[in-house]
Amino acid sequence: MTNKKTSQRGWRKAITLLALALAVLLTLGAASANAELLRIQRDASQWAMANGNYQGWNYSPLSQITNYNVKNLQVKWTLQLGVTDSLEAPPLVIGNTMYILTPKPNTVYALDLAREGYILWSYRVDQPNLDQAKACCGAQSRGLAYADGKIILNSLDGQLIALNATTGEVIWNTQVTDLSITETTTNAPLIVGNNILIGNEGGERGIRGWVAAHDLQTGEQLWKYYSTGPNEDMGIGERWAPFYASDKVANPGVDSWYGDSWKLGGGTTWGYFTYDPESNLFYYGTANCAPWNPDYRRDPATAPGLDQYTSKYCASTIARDATTGEMIWAYSNTPQDQWDFDEPGQNFIADITIDGKLVKALIKPARNGFFYVFDRLTGELMAEPFAYTNVTWASSVDMETGMPVYNEAALTYTDVPTEVQVCPFIAGNNWANDAYSPRTGLVYFQAENRCATFTGTEKEYTPGESYINMSFTNIGNGPGGWRGELQAWDPTTGQKAWGLKSVVSSDAMPVFATAGDLIFGGTDSGEFRAVDARNGQVLWTFRTGSNFRGSPISFTGPDGRQFIAVVTSQLPSDPQIGANTAADAAGRYRRAGSTLYVFGLQ
Repeated sequence: MTNKKTSQRGWRKAITLLALALAVLLTLGAASANAELLRIQRDASQWAMANGNYQGWNYSPLSQITNYNVKNLQVKWTLQLGVTDSLEAPPLVIGNTMYILTPKPNTVYALDLAREGYILWSYRVDQPNLDQAKACCGAQSRGLAYADGKIILNSLDGQLIALNATTGEVIWNTQVTDLSITETTTNAPLIVGNNILIGNEGGERGIRGWVAAHDLQTGEQLWKYYSTGPNEDMGIGERWAPFYASDKVANPGVDSWYGDSWKLGGGTTWGYFTYDPESNLFYYGTANCAPWNPDYRRDPATAPGLDQYTSKYCASTIARDATTGEMIWAYSNTPQDQWDFDEPGQNFIADITIDGKLVKALIKPARNGFFYVFDRLTGELMAEPFAYTNVTWASSVDMETGMPVYNEAALTYTDVPTEVQVCPFIAGNNWANDAYSPRTGLVYFQAENRCATFTGTEKEYTPGESYINMSFTNIGNGPGGWRGELQAWDPTTGQKAWGLKSVVSSDAMPVFATAGDLIFGGTDSGEFRAVDARNGQVLWTFRTGSNFRGSPISFTGPDGRQFIAVVTSQLPSDPQIGANTAADAAGRYRRAGSTLYVFGLQ
């Protein structure tokens, strides 16, 4: 991992930082981090937001359960939820109440932890137009939010709803998507001050991505900005200060697109937000460009080519002011994305040391197969991005320009009849929750090693219909024969600490870290397991009835003991394996439906 050192960039960076600091001082008092949430997230007994804290760590400071006693974990209680769809929202724990959100139909449950999950109340969203909400890959809902005595949820059909956390009564309800184009909301809201931050889904249907803030007390929209388009649409103004020259153009969200193709450009925001209270900036990744076929986004007279039409800012990392929504900087992880390289996962916020220098870092194992470390205030790459899986679409990332060095043989065009082989296929690290441990200093995530062939196709845009204009064939595992790997990386050195390989998929397997030096997660064979965070040794397993798409969490029960909770789930299309009396039969314990498991020590 190499660090870039130039005197010219040094003084430019200093000026940028000074200007940013002055701007922050002027705006921070208007709406900084929600005070209640800051207090709760410091209380290790609770779990206040989808990834545990504003920094997105997906880490619990609880340490009663350790790598020495985890072998004694056992099921304390369960709750069958009766859902046969992908349940991706981790539970929240506020006080002695656990809150769970199910997918289609969206239902919120409030469970009494003092009575082993007794249902205090439930609320099922009224969704008369649910058939108009066509989520890409299942009926996902990725998390609840809590603040000011309210539970906040995005429903699949685009309703933003506030519930009384004690009674489940509706406080307000606001429609935030356009169902006429099948636009949906699947991301986990994040509350900063009085602002509820949300985004949209639908890049595969030519829907233009946006982020918005709504008032916590009323649901009223406060601002809304897009991933593509004119500067006023994107929130680009006087504070816009991207680091790389390719971004310092007059109208990046228009001029990097051919004609008005930006209007159908994708870049939706269906994943997770993270937030830095010190700078009042929040961070997120944008989804794939639309359509996947780049011939629809570049001048036919000059295509093929990458010099002009780079499709900003889909498949990108973006920093905005959490109060005003103003875009501060942006970085295109995959300019002119052609391969569905969404960037929905967490952007970890951490202060780390690289080459003896303290860095206010933004850390991202990206879906395109590269691992990034940014200066989170400026967007500068602080170290050369490295490939954590087999990557063939690019050889490296140029540290001077910030641009990937493309493999010309991997580029796809409509008029080229040959199939183009690309690795990774869809994602090197998919949407599932990753983890960062401040104890080990390591980032943990599920890597994928798959490749595919791509061929450009043609289709005119029709509202609500698929608009990817690309055919692809999964050609299987990449070099080495492994399919998935639980990986641990040191972001300060770029060194891999350990990996735990599998021959089956792991692309939907969230991982979760604790101060007991443990990593919890599931496998596609239906096992929930605990792994030593420092060396990757599997220390404990438990067979469940299905897969894992929602992240585990940890909390302290009313009796003062630490518990681990996880909800199992699977897609309706996943194979259902019947019972088998053989003790070692594959899938013997596997069954349909979602179940909440709560584990504790004997």
